[in-house]
Amino acid sequence: ITFSDYMLFWNLISSIGSLATIMFTFMLTFLIIETMISKKKIIFHIKNNNTEWMFNIPNMTHTFIENNMNFYK
Repeated sequence: ITFSDYMLFWNLISSIGSLATIMFTFMLTFLIIETMISKKKIIFHIKNNNTEWMFNIPNMTHTFIENNMNFYK
């Protein structure tokens, strides 16, 4: 297939983009596999004081305007 000069430039740009996509796909695959193999310890846990995260259920009122009263036994 013969391309005009205008199409040849865009074909080159497209080829570079596809090569970059393949390279980044291999990098992502490597990082996922390396993460699963290494089994490093978690450095920190994100602690959130939100009531949805504390009780693992959504609020009954679906609003955060009013204060919630939590009673613990």
